[in-house]
Amino acid sequence: MNEPALSSDLYRTFLFPLNVLTHILLTEEGDVPYLHYGLFEREDESIGVAQQRSTDLLLARLPPPPGRLLEVGVGLGTTFARLRRLGYDAEGITPDPTQIAIAQSRFAGELPLHAIGLESFETSRRYDIVLFQESAQYVDSAVLFGKVAALSAPGASLIVLDEFALRPVDRPDALHRLDRFLAAAQSQAFRLEEEIDLSRKAAPTIDYFLRRLSGHRASILAEVGVSAEQLEGLIKSGQEYRELYRSGAYGYRLLSFRKGGTDSDGSLRRLV
Repeated sequence: MNEPALSSDLYRTFLFPLNVLTHILLTEEGDVPYLHYGLFEREDESIGVAQQRSTDLLLARLPPPPGRLLEVGVGLGTTFARLRRLGYDAEGITPDPTQIAIAQSRFAGELPLHAIGLESFETSRRYDIVLFQESAQYVDSAVLFGKVAALSAPGASLIVLDEFALRPVDRPDALHRLDRFLAAAQSQAFRLEEEIDLSRKAAPTIDYFLRRLSGHRASILAEVGVSAEQLEGLIKSGQEYRELYRSGAYGYRLLSFRKGGTDSDGSLRRLV
């Protein structure tokens, strides 16, 4: 099913650098259904195909509907709307009211979305599934698992698709350490059932944008409203980020947890 297109007027309301990255996607692909990394299997495939592969992989890990589901970080609402169509009793949250407004406008309805961060979210509902797609990195790991433990029903599934630091990285904006993330999960009785290393498939997303930041320089400066200094800083940051992936300091993982549970044979399934 084709999703509603993102208006060129709407993406300019995003904060930097999301406005720049969205401009590139809209210019290159003609639409922006997703804001997350793609998982590439070939160099010549489109980022839209790679992004859809990422979402399909994530959804394949979910227990079948119906179920009470909380998506933390809804982006443009594409995955959230699909979850609702599949029959999940889904709610979504994000601290960015712009994303809420865009999702509501794209799907022309009152979706059950809340402009609030996970740290402040309160409800009497208890969810069977909690889903993070590149949103876990913005929440302190101990806070995240403490909050999800309080919001989830016994035996609930927690699915995380995100970037992590795989070893200590000495920079103020470093990603969450994977070992500390897993330790925080264990402290709240979330058992890791599956871990898939997707780093090599996700990393080409960085190159996709780096190649196009310079190629679309003129239109970015003219249409998005960023300065030349901002753009050069973004390119430099992207080059450093690419090196962190190449060195193995950063990686990309799919993690499936069960609250207080075990997998079918009592052992961790780890795929690398």
